[in-house]
Amino acid sequence: MSKTIDIEWKQKLADQIKEARESANLTQDELAKILGVSRQMVINYEKNKGVPAINVLAQMAVEFEARFKIKDLIISVEQVSPRLRSVPKQLRLDFEKSQTFQGAVISITPKEGQILISAKIPA
Repeated sequence: MSKTIDIEWKQKLADQIKEARESANLTQDELAKILGVSRQMVINYEKNKGVPAINVLAQMAVEFEARFKIKDLIISVEQVSPRLRSVPKQLRLDFEKSQTFQGAVISITPKEGQILISAKIPA
């Protein structure tokens, strides 16, 4: 894989984050407060100088009710049926194609109304 392709997904993610924030009519400072990060971190995300941690990106997907695409991974909010309005928004991670990681360890832990998912993928 060339470095150009590797860098390309980061720029696309930066553009998606900025577009979602602007569509929600939020300033960088307001988004930073919602996410619990500094304004400078939001600036870095939008200028392709840093990539948010998956939990921060998931929080953005929930806040903006938006979909973020990173290569073949899609992070979005699952729309619920009108009959299930009392159910909180659901976070959904979809792969457009199957992914295999040799030696990967994935932990799924239910905890107080949440499901914590962590993955360790060897370099």
